[in-house]
Amino acid sequence: MNKLSPQAIIFDLGSTLVDFPVSNWEEVSRACSLKGRLYMIESGLEVPDEYEFVEKFERVRAVFRERALTDFQEWTVVEAAEVLFCKLGISNRNGLADKFFDAFYSELEQHLSLYDDTIDVLTKIRGRFDKVGLISNTIFPERVHHHEFKRFGLQQFFDFTIFSSTFGLRKPHRSIFDEASRLAGYKPNDCVYIGDRYLEDVQGATGAGMHSILKVVTGRDYPDEIPDAIRRISTLSDLADHLDI
Repeated sequence: MNKLSPQAIIFDLGSTLVDFPVSNWEEVSRACSLKGRLYMIESGLEVPDEYEFVEKFERVRAVFRERALTDFQEWTVVEAAEVLFCKLGISNRNGLADKFFDAFYSELEQHLSLYDDTIDVLTKIRGRFDKVGLISNTIFPERVHHHEFKRFGLQQFFDFTIFSSTFGLRKPHRSIFDEASRLAGYKPNDCVYIGDRYLEDVQGATGAGMHSILKVVTGRDYPDEIPDAIRRISTLSDLADHLDI
């Protein structure tokens, strides 16, 4: 397969540049919810027992997820927490939902790490291509991802970033890829998008006219038959097979 010659490279974030808990996400998500619950208890609020609290919160989030599947509207953990508090008869005073989220995220944060080759590959990409960007589907406020960028030293590599929680729509909606193309200053066919999900990243990008490369991640569900023409990598370092770096 011939190498691509784009002007702009655009990455996904979680499970592409940053190792994200995929195989044990349900376990981690539960621990995050319980960390938020503990914050509420320490704040003097009466909350249901652990099982009921997690179950109620999951029901709320399921409604948001279902909506996102049909119209690609993004939601956030903060919004879901506000709905949960309403159902529990708890007032969202003094920014309670944001503080709940901060506790929720503090549990998740310890599970995040950079892949061993992320910095090396980004350094090569930054030195070789005109524009480097990022599109990330996220149910977290954008502020925490800026924190992650500082924590992992990623700021210097990107000309622009788009987070679905701020943009309002999530991949594979075409508009988020069109916006990336606009920010890059190049036509979609001059851009390559790299991500770990087939529907959101590969089909979303190609549907918008971009080239795409699928990073295959252990624990991620993929269609039984992905077309042979789809470019695949197992690690970021494998990008050298598809790009001149």
